[in-house]
Amino acid sequence: MRRYIPSSTALKCFEASVRHLSFTRAAEELHLTQSAVSRQIRNLEEFLSRELFIRLNKRLVLTGTGAAYYKEILPLLDAMEGACLRMLRREDEKTTLKITSLPTLASHWLIPKLSEFQELHPELQIKVNSLESTSSIDEESTDILLHYGGDHWPQGISHHLMSEQVIAVCSPQLIGLPTHRRILGKPAEEDVQKVKANVLNYDLIHLSSRVNAWPDWLAAHKLEQSTLSGATFEHFHMLLEAAKQSMGVAILPTFIVKQGLESGELISPFGDAIETPHEYFLSYPAGKADLEQVVMFRDWLLG
Repeated sequence: MRRYIPSSTALKCFEASVRHLSFTRAAEELHLTQSAVSRQIRNLEEFLSRELFIRLNKRLVLTGTGAAYYKEILPLLDAMEGACLRMLRREDEKTTLKITSLPTLASHWLIPKLSEFQELHPELQIKVNSLESTSSIDEESTDILLHYGGDHWPQGISHHLMSEQVIAVCSPQLIGLPTHRRILGKPAEEDVQKVKANVLNYDLIHLSSRVNAWPDWLAAHKLEQSTLSGATFEHFHMLLEAAKQSMGVAILPTFIVKQGLESGELISPFGDAIETPHEYFLSYPAGKADLEQVVMFRDWLLG
């Protein structure tokens, strides 16, 4: 059955003419001539058997019928445009990989590895977004989710990515290591070994969401807990920078401090890393389990 619908060109000309109340300005926006827009409006009026505009000299006035028609078709035009934009995005599904990750995990762990995956799959456009909360994840805009905690993403299929180890770190300057005996910016190993410092001699700095980090670390190293004074920070990247700036000793995941330890910006003379109960997971929506780029990324990262 043939639908009783005017041409899309006529509707676009009508919508633009209502916004501008000018055929000339509507024509400029649509890259048409003024006469072409005027003709489309006449065709639409004949189609509806109603007058939509009153032409008063050089002024264009919308009729009551025109205003009522505009009110009805505007949400339909918006819906059609939205459907078209979603379909255009859907065309890119096979060439785009959308990763949502904890910012710290992305910066210090994922991104250093990501160039390898991009070299293996140069046909993919990778988009990395920041994860604030798993409760606010939009499945439509997420192919891969890299997140923290034992409570898996309820809407997704989850794979264990890694357990977490933490270590106590500080700047070399905090414990008085000589700056003149460095090779490639890293403190000489004999200097670090000489300063097997007692961590309790220094300010202990904290992450606000991990109140048990220091008590657990001290207990694991059989040290008596003292007053845990020192600055507190909301995010890992703040705590990391505070440690580099000699504000105190910080407990941080090993994947976050790896680069700092290798460059010599940080040292860890207080004892070995310890395991925490925290874990990291790779998840994806169940409906995207067979998506080619999801399978490729999952197998590569877990491998």
